[in-house]
Amino acid sequence: MMKHAMHQWLGPDGKPDVHKMVDFIEHQDRSHLLDVVGWAVFCIWVGVAWLLEVGLGWGIIGTGILLLGLQAMRALFHTRVDAFWIIVAVAFVIGGFWELWEVAIPLAPFILIAVGLGLIVWYCTKTLNRRKRIF
Repeated sequence: MMKHAMHQWLGPDGKPDVHKMVDFIEHQDRSHLLDVVGWAVFCIWVGVAWLLEVGLGWGIIGTGILLLGLQAMRALFHTRVDAFWIIVAVAFVIGGFWELWEVAIPLAPFILIAVGLGLIVWYCTKTLNRRKRIF
């Protein structure tokens, strides 16, 4: 990662561009700040939900909404939005409503199977794309 970033810091003359370095560092600081704020809000939500005994379904829905909100903030601050966490957030919201509506069919096994298959497909396509670039 760092070698790739260092290559991006070079100006047209091949010398390091200080402005590009500063932009990179500010971007990293924003990303780190959003991570810290996300964890802080998550801890607050869990504590409040626990104290108020809101129930498992609403707790899971709240967690999914927090994750979606964090990814929206990342987009707003022009940092990397992670598709994995968007998928996890949507799964949390669906799982929370599944719990609230007391659906007889268990949802967790299907979600775990889908996530596992998705990770395998993602890894294989990522690996194939990398191999194509090498050759």
